[in-house]
Amino acid sequence: MAIWLLLLVLLLAAFALRRVQRLRRTRPSSLPTPRTLFNLRTGDIVQFDGRDWVVEDRLLYDEDGFQWLEYLLRDGSEGRWLAVSEDDWLELSWLEAAPAALARQLAAGATPFPEQIHWDGHTYERREEGRASASSSARTMNRHLASCRFADYEAEGQRVLSVERWDDETEVTIGHQIDPSALTLLPGDGRSVYRLNG
Repeated sequence: MAIWLLLLVLLLAAFALRRVQRLRRTRPSSLPTPRTLFNLRTGDIVQFDGRDWVVEDRLLYDEDGFQWLEYLLRDGSEGRWLAVSEDDWLELSWLEAAPAALARQLAAGATPFPEQIHWDGHTYERREEGRASASSSARTMNRHLASCRFADYEAEGQRVLSVERWDDETEVTIGHQIDPSALTLLPGDGRSVYRLNG
């Protein structure tokens, strides 16, 4: 009787082991790919300053081979841009749409871009300007955006300002540089929170 009981236990153990092996082969890895500042996708979360921002779009800019990223982030009705540039070191900028008065002031000005912009008691000095093409990873249509002329400005206190001129539209963003360690990056499900069928 003991032999039959031992055989039954061994048979059950072999069956359980085989089932576990089969599940491991068929189940995808439950660990998501770790997120970095270079591989954020739609639906991922960027935690900054006590808030959760959802990645809605990822724009890749290219200026004659030099590339940088800008992520459109949303928290409810508010939007921000996280600009990621890596040259000799990593630079991050946290940007939002500039006040309407500043945007109108810069839209009215013809090229070339001004060397200085005075706003809200600060003087922004032009750091660089050029022309870049941009492409989107999240959009269903219009993934390849037209090229734009751009100028980047800096002021004391790590303040930054960016002007982009797209054909007949000027976009102005303003903000400050941030430390990468101030961000927490969390993987999402790859779907937009704010767009239908995203």
